[in-house]
Amino acid sequence: MRSRLELALISLVLVGACEPTAIQDGGAPDAHDTADGGPRDAGTSDAGPPHPATLSETGLLAADGTVAPTALSYDVRYPLWSDGSTKRRYLLLPEGTSIDTSDPDGWRFPVGARLFKEFSVDGRPIETRMLHKVDEGEWVRVAYLHRPDGSDADAVPDGATDALGTAHDVPDRADCFQCHRGAPDFVLGVSAFQLDRASFDAWVAAGVLSPDAPFAEPPGDEAQRDALGYLAANCGHCHNDRHPLSMHRALRLDLRVGVTDPLAAPAWRTSAGRDAFHELEGVRALLTPGDPEASQLYRRMGVRDEIAMPPLGTERVDEVGRAAVSRWILDGR
Repeated sequence: MRSRLELALISLVLVGACEPTAIQDGGAPDAHDTADGGPRDAGTSDAGPPHPATLSETGLLAADGTVAPTALSYDVRYPLWSDGSTKRRYLLLPEGTSIDTSDPDGWRFPVGARLFKEFSVDGRPIETRMLHKVDEGEWVRVAYLHRPDGSDADAVPDGATDALGTAHDVPDRADCFQCHRGAPDFVLGVSAFQLDRASFDAWVAAGVLSPDAPFAEPPGDEAQRDALGYLAANCGHCHNDRHPLSMHRALRLDLRVGVTDPLAAPAWRTSAGRDAFHELEGVRALLTPGDPEASQLYRRMGVRDEIAMPPLGTERVDEVGRAAVSRWILDGR
């Protein structure tokens, strides 16, 4: 039986466009990346690096079990689809530090930064994921499975299937690394496009972001912004120039600050009128303007087999997100 990592490889290979690009022969890695195209992984071995055994030991919680007052909560504009689970997000920074936003497309976190994301199903907390930057380019990542009585949560580096009797799966460290390695500094969801306005303004006021930090909007009208933002948040962390799985594929779904023409956005430029490497139910085109059903980009969002997109972290189709992509394709621009 294939692992989820193997299925992710299959999916990304099959969805690549046929037309060669400069990346087709390898391309130069990002200046912040290691030789294999991604950040160093703190914990690819079975043992992994040291990490707190329980959530209460991570610094996120105060002595009474509530979220520590030093933790900054935040929200994002284009959430990653996780089968309808709700999320709460927190950032802990070492005192006197801030996020380096000098590269508008690649915010950098100080050593010691910790980020947490709590997943709840039907109002019940199931897991909390932690990313901890222990050195430049080196991150510890682990998920904590909440106890049935809610008293604490325990580290589960090997993940958990159908956690606490729900359909929610807790990812193992390999799955976390597979998605996050495509980010400039390993963190997803904290960027010029992703932070919502209230969080962004609060962080600027608190000195977490510099006053000249960029707050960016996807280009185009509402339908274009909804689709481009959704694709960037849900797909762009793998379909970009940094992720090793996409180094030899032309499809790009990320966003760059400063792109003002929606037709110049990577999602449109690398998919409209391009073909995938295989057919899906008789459809080969990645995107056929005006026709979602003749577009693999749309069709693959509606399947949940070994060539599903996204390939990890979801077992249910996101009908709202798929509808946003459909509107964009129907608009034909």
